[in-house]
Amino acid sequence: MKLIYNGGNRKLSRVVKRANEILLSSFYYIEIEKYLQLKYDEETASNFLKELRSINKKVTIKGLWNPIGSKALKVKNDYILINTAHLSKSHRILLAQLITEYFLVLDQKEQLSQIIPFNKAIDLPDGFGAIARNFM
Repeated sequence: MKLIYNGGNRKLSRVVKRANEILLSSFYYIEIEKYLQLKYDEETASNFLKELRSINKKVTIKGLWNPIGSKALKVKNDYILINTAHLSKSHRILLAQLITEYFLVLDQKEQLSQIIPFNKAIDLPDGFGAIARNFM
């Protein structure tokens, strides 16, 4: 699992670099497991993590400048589009949003939501982003 950004925005480069470090960290997955075990049984959490770790997908980050556009991040088919005109948010908030969107891109084939549906009462991708924000 990896995010790829080749643009020139330094703030975005730093956040993507940190997001990649977090996504490779075993501590992050321990926190995800704790989060899942609060809501689901141990077997479901274990299956979800096993499936998550088996996904080896690289997601490209593309930046665009649109001061009129209101959304900062948008998920497209296999990449995340970021409006660099709206990067005034803190690194922590941007990191959480980026990881949230990353999990949505990962689940396009619905491998993960077959185990735990992302559209149920608890919003898992937002929770994963919130966990990542604690690592910033």
